[in-house]
Amino acid sequence: MKLIPLGILSLVLIGVACWLIFSNILEKTSTSQQTTTPSPLAPPNEPSQIDLGASGSSYLDEKGIFSILYPNDYTLDTQDIKHIRIYKRGVTQRPQSEMSDGVLIVFETIDLQGETLENWVNSRIKESTADGTSEVVEPKKSIIQNEYPGFSYALRGLGTSKNLALQKDDKSNYAVVITYAVSDPKQNGYQNEVNKVLSSIKLLK
Repeated sequence: MKLIPLGILSLVLIGVACWLIFSNILEKTSTSQQTTTPSPLAPPNEPSQIDLGASGSSYLDEKGIFSILYPNDYTLDTQDIKHIRIYKRGVTQRPQSEMSDGVLIVFETIDLQGETLENWVNSRIKESTADGTSEVVEPKKSIIQNEYPGFSYALRGLGTSKNLALQKDDKSNYAVVITYAVSDPKQNGYQNEVNKVLSSIKLLK
């Protein structure tokens, strides 16, 4: 089945160019960065947010497809409900600049419309590398994440991003695609934080 074209948006998410979005968000919220715990009282039209105090916060997407836990010093951005972002800015990260200190994780829900997850991933990789601005630096491979089957690969464009596509099981009509980029010049353990977020994901449909 033909996929909905996602070329430009896909490259923005997968490449470090998405850090321009990251920087813009950070600049707008720089005055409120001291309070990083998401509000437990979400507006009626916002996805569920549950404050977990010192241990972190949880997020359930509005379609009930997946949930995650994330640290309280990360910011949740749900402005684009198709691409949920959590991010963290390091102390040396400058606004309006490419990623140099921080984390960005993007969650995208996919309706497979009867297509296999592997075929969908193959099409996404082909689409993302078609114009030559990105290349595969880690080939696609089968993975199991939290007992969920899926695939992982890495792309390099302006920077390197890791990509995971997970499915509750082979009978599910949905998948969750996770794209993340990490830059940790001070060795603050950002990758460990990402690993904890990934280990918390639950696929519900």
